Amino acid sequence: MVMWDSVFPTPVMRSSMGRGFSDEELSFFERTWAQSQANVTNFRSADTRVLDAPEMESLRAIVADHVNQFGWKVISAHPRHSFYITQSWVNFTQPGQSHFRHMHTNSLISGSLYIYVKKELDSICFYRNSPAQLLVTDDQSNPYNTPIHRVGVDVGDLVLFPSSLLHDVEPTTAGHIRVSLAFNAFIKGELGSEERLNSLLV
Repeated sequence: MVMWDSVFPTPVMRSSMGRGFSDEELSFFERTWAQSQANVTNFRSADTRVLDAPEMESLRAIVADHVNQFGWKVISAHPRHSFYITQSWVNFTQPGQSHFRHMHTNSLISGSLYIYVKKELDSICFYRNSPAQLLVTDDQSNPYNTPIHRVGVDVGDLVLFPSSLLHDVEPTTAGHIRVSLAFNAFIKGELGSEERLNSLLV
């Protein structure tokens, strides 16, 4: 009997916030778009801590809950640790624009909340951080040989992942402006221990 194991798999958390956006929240995003600035291949909010705004209180609680779920499930952190949102901003991707391939430095958990997307067209693309040793023409793609993994997204979806995971957004092919709220999160507390001589307070 042959068995296959996935060694050191990379976690990607997908969820839905379970409700629509309020008029107050949508008005906030419209004002943010009016004050946006260029971001290499698309646009982003000038404010890099949008979840701190009073209008975002409810969304901040939803995002924080998902960050905690990711931390407890994936990192399996000790209860003495907590997780907190460090930065948050809104991305605006116009027709034909994209979001360059990148990862998030100085962060542990990253994610996106999708405000306006087309379910049948929009996705986020993840890439292997280490390139393949050999580039072999494969008969069919599978989780072991694929260099890219696309996750389709819908309005109200949340996608969380390790900040070190490479990702991008391919050029939009429809006539809408894709809008997403991105965020980074980090851990707080004592890492390691005094006894093991690796204590670090963060």
